[in-house]
Amino acid sequence: MAVSRLHRSRLAPWAGLIASMVAEIVHHQLLSDMLRYDCRLGGLHNGLLVGIPAMALIVLGGWLSWASTSGGDPSMPHHQTRRFIAQVSVMMAVLLAIGIVWQTAATLLVPACAP
Repeated sequence: MAVSRLHRSRLAPWAGLIASMVAEIVHHQLLSDMLRYDCRLGGLHNGLLVGIPAMALIVLGGWLSWASTSGGDPSMPHHQTRRFIAQVSVMMAVLLAIGIVWQTAATLLVPACAP
């Protein structure tokens, strides 16, 4: 796999952390606003409409963090630090992806409006 300029950037190891936090914040806020102002908006279709792009953003950020460690020269300064940041970013992406899966599953299983 060829390492592109994007993978060598200083921001690449942080991409999973940043993307997952932004995705979780936007996902959570959109769902809570939908349920607060009109409970019918918190149904199956809107839950998936918000959950799928959030998961895509997390996967993209996690992949970019993971790919930023490949092809690097271990003798370069800060290589281990870059690898550590990328690993933490990927772990955070996985943890926040679990939160989005749970929230999306709740829109599939629990009725949005109380009977």
